[in-house]
Amino acid sequence: MSNILFLTHIYPYPPDDGGRIVTFNTLRILQERKHKVFLFSFMDKLNEKKYDMENLEQHLVNKDYSNDTINLIKNLFEKLPFTMKKYVDSSVEKIIEKVLKTEQIDFVILDHLHMANYVNLIRKLKPEIPVYLRQHNIESIIMKRAYEKEENILKKLYLLFQYKKLHKYESNICELMDRIFVITEEDKEMLINMNPAIQDIEVVKAGVDFTKYKPISYEKRNKEYNLVFLGAMNWLPNENGVMWFTDNVLPKLLDKFSNIKFYIVGKNPSEKIMELHKRYPDNIKVTGYVEDEREYIAMADVFIVPLLIGGGMRLKILNALAMKKAIVTTTIGAEGINLNDSYMVADSSSEFSNAIEKLFLDIEYREYIEKNGYEQVVKYYSFDAVSKPLLDAL
Repeated sequence: MSNILFLTHIYPYPPDDGGRIVTFNTLRILQERKHKVFLFSFMDKLNEKKYDMENLEQHLVNKDYSNDTINLIKNLFEKLPFTMKKYVDSSVEKIIEKVLKTEQIDFVILDHLHMANYVNLIRKLKPEIPVYLRQHNIESIIMKRAYEKEENILKKLYLLFQYKKLHKYESNICELMDRIFVITEEDKEMLINMNPAIQDIEVVKAGVDFTKYKPISYEKRNKEYNLVFLGAMNWLPNENGVMWFTDNVLPKLLDKFSNIKFYIVGKNPSEKIMELHKRYPDNIKVTGYVEDEREYIAMADVFIVPLLIGGGMRLKILNALAMKKAIVTTTIGAEGINLNDSYMVADSSSEFSNAIEKLFLDIEYREYIEKNGYEQVVKYYSFDAVSKPLLDAL
């Protein structure tokens, strides 16, 4: 049994988005293996509730996650990129110092790049303790893709500036880690290309909770075609993908299928997303946060993941496959999953609408990829299968 200091920038409960699900289940697996975990996390105490777990000592600092325009402008003159500077906090440093001085810590896990800056303090206080970084995404790649897709010239210039700072920061800080765990082989290659000096990189995939995500029967009460998108709507790639789909794909589909219902399921939808219902009052429903997303996945004739920017792995695809759902995604959305004949990949608006149309009309083909996707995700993405490299390393 080991004593682990585990730092994460977003409180992992409830596990209702990809990042939180991975973090929560990592903590759960460590707890089941009887490791003692000293968890630090920021937490929005107005909107999040504490979750108690055996062998888990929690140190929480209240945090408003929203972005402030003044701080965005100030960051133009600061060394750290905004998405990293945002989580530099003296309260965290005091907690780290206290835990390292009072507990016999065997190693540290920095969960997400956003906490990587604290490696410098840990090295100063306890240089002998191994420090591992758990990368959920290659953050500079997300920023680069956001910059490339942005059309507003001022926003584009700001994103370019942030990308250059973030690329340099990510490249340098990752070199300081004893080991890095990434979600996909693609992310591993990106890190090596970014900085060849970063060598000790292990792929630890995201896994599926098959006790939660499994096929659920859904009886349709009408003749509508249901499309479902699931994801936290305050994450830029999700908002960008939904807007692209609504602007470029949905009109093509509505020309042929007037009875489509498109459900946008996820917390913190922006005004821009909320306005979509007004544009298509008969066809679009924006749910906001839901207690249990499985009922929406279950009702989907087609589950869509129209991501044009992003990185890492889309856990929502794995969960939908485990519920035996037909999926249309972009190449970026499918990155890192690599399951054959389990979903349809489409990158242009025409390809995306044609794929959905095929799944609407060709029931035999839809049932084939649903069955194949379910069998493959069960085979390759159980927690026991994907967690072994991490547990072996620890």
